[in-house]
Amino acid sequence: MKKLVLLLALIIAMVFAGCSSAPYTQYEPQAATDNPVGTKVGEGPMTPTGIQEAAQKAGITKIATVDIKTVFDGKVYTRVYIVSGE
Repeated sequence: MKKLVLLLALIIAMVFAGCSSAPYTQYEPQAATDNPVGTKVGEGPMTPTGIQEAAQKAGITKIATVDIKTVFDGKVYTRVYIVSGE
């Protein structure tokens, strides 16, 4: 009986450990304006000027939305701004 309980506990621990390191991408809305969303989308670093950098890279003059994209590859978290507009 002890071996069965130990085996079951080990299996449960492995299941939970496997889920915690699974890669994923998450989007978090941060801001929206009355400007039209448009077709241009830019990506910039998570710095104080990251939103402006993302808009400049995409040629956006009127920002409509700002999101934060978080990517976890199993080891490292990467966060960037996603800016859309026209």
